[in-house]
Amino acid sequence: MTAHPSHPLFVAGSLTLTLATIACGISFFGPYWLENVTTPAPGRDVERDFSYIYKTNTPTLFSNRGLWAQCGQVCQWFWEDNYRLQTSKLSKLPWHLATQVLYFVGAFLVLFCEVYSRVQICCRQRRSIYRSIGFILLSSFVIQSAAVAVFGGFANRDYGAGPSVSSYTYLGWCFWMTIAGGGMTLLSGILFLFIDCTDFDDYDDDK
Repeated sequence: MTAHPSHPLFVAGSLTLTLATIACGISFFGPYWLENVTTPAPGRDVERDFSYIYKTNTPTLFSNRGLWAQCGQVCQWFWEDNYRLQTSKLSKLPWHLATQVLYFVGAFLVLFCEVYSRVQICCRQRRSIYRSIGFILLSSFVIQSAAVAVFGGFANRDYGAGPSVSSYTYLGWCFWMTIAGGGMTLLSGILFLFIDCTDFDDYDDDK
């Protein structure tokens, strides 16, 4: 038996997956994972050479950082200036580079499932598709969690980044958006796996 696309579990799983895709997309591109990075905590001087990289002494010019950009009054993306930000700063922080890779994989898997879940509407053997989507989403959740843990832990170690604005440097709203996206990824994965192990006699469109 296969679950009809109008089944409540499929609708709930699809809606949650769409919300997870939006949250992961915003977090992926948003340059607000780490805020106030030009004001290091006492005893920390990890940004001492940053103004020289961009030939500016304006401390607020690049005060917010994401996975791919440093922003403030203006934004510098990793591909600009012949990848100057990536090579001069981001790649020199191994934990930031690891977060870029991990979160790219996690976000890509969510986007893949968003597209894949729409393809199943044309198929007769939907249960195997639901099962594969569920396991892929659970894998994405694990990868996203690893990325968030790496970034949060090392940002605290190197920048003294705390969870609130009372810290010198703090974790921005895009960082917390990753947690919402990861939670919805997990919930969506569970819902799709429930579809695979539930009786759908009332919604079976293949009788």
